[in-house]
Amino acid sequence: MKPALAALTVLVCCLLAPLLPEQAFAQPAHLEKALQHERQKADERKSAVQQLAERERALAGKLGEIETRMKTTQSRIEKQEEALEIIRKEEAVYAQQYEAVRMKREQSVRELRRLLGLLWPISAQGMHEGARLTDSWDNADRRFQWNSAAYNRARAMLESVRRQELELAGVLARQKELEVQVDKQLVVINADKDALLRDRLTVNARMNQVNTQRRDLESELQSILAAIQKLNYQLVSQRSRKFDAFKAALPWPVAGRVVATFAPDGKPARRGIGLATGEGSTVRSVFWGKVVHNDVLRGLGKVVILYHGGDYYTLYAYLSETSVQTGQDVEKDEPIGHAGYYPEAHGNGLYFELRFHQKPINPQLWLMPAQ
Repeated sequence: MKPALAALTVLVCCLLAPLLPEQAFAQPAHLEKALQHERQKADERKSAVQQLAERERALAGKLGEIETRMKTTQSRIEKQEEALEIIRKEEAVYAQQYEAVRMKREQSVRELRRLLGLLWPISAQGMHEGARLTDSWDNADRRFQWNSAAYNRARAMLESVRRQELELAGVLARQKELEVQVDKQLVVINADKDALLRDRLTVNARMNQVNTQRRDLESELQSILAAIQKLNYQLVSQRSRKFDAFKAALPWPVAGRVVATFAPDGKPARRGIGLATGEGSTVRSVFWGKVVHNDVLRGLGKVVILYHGGDYYTLYAYLSETSVQTGQDVEKDEPIGHAGYYPEAHGNGLYFELRFHQKPINPQLWLMPAQ
């Protein structure tokens, strides 16, 4: 690398260094604040989920009570329905009795009418003829005996009709009483069923609402916990991303063959290493960092410079294209561009520098031994 170009590179790093204090790269305070906020949100969601779970358990208990009441009520309803069936059977028996008594009464009424039809002419004739009927005491006695028997029969039939009417009235009254009992039983049964169904529907609706709220909160809680996990990882990573702890453990920026070694005292001086690569090979960041330069530098082509904290910088030159932007945070092994034409490789390649406090250091002492 030509001295002028090396000096230019150093100048660029020196100009950038004051703009990038350590806090600009490592932000554990910001991460801790975000982490604390997410933990507070998680605690609030956990509390809300716990409250909903308690409500859900209470509703489940209430639903259990309703189910128990329903079983008890169902048993009572079954007994009521059995009693209702007995009443209906009794009502049917009384209906048959009523029909039998009614037919018997009609028969008695017909017989009474027949007797009255026979007695009326005889009575009328006796009243008309008067004493002439006494010409024969035998005939009069026979008439008297027959009339007396007929009248007695008529009185008995009349009394029978009256009793039958009373019996019919009693049967009708019992039927009406049974109908009232049936109506009352049906009202009680239907009221019990309706009340239990309303209670069940109300509790089920509340249960579904609580379940939906709990699922939503649990989903939100999972998202918050995932964010907490990510922030924890970032915080741990920030605290453990000390560049100087990775000496001899950094990955190579690109797969290739070393064609130019570190020679700061050479003529011309070379403050980095050169690698020959395949066409379009992907160049990757060797460490977590921030893009502080992404532009063309005279004599180096497209250049990306990353700041890694602790005054460590890496420079990637002779790129055909870049995939990052200035100010962007990059991960370790994240692609930053592709290798372009590198003169010392007489083809595709990459020029790579590592600097500490603006001074170049040998990258090969920091990269993994295997290449």
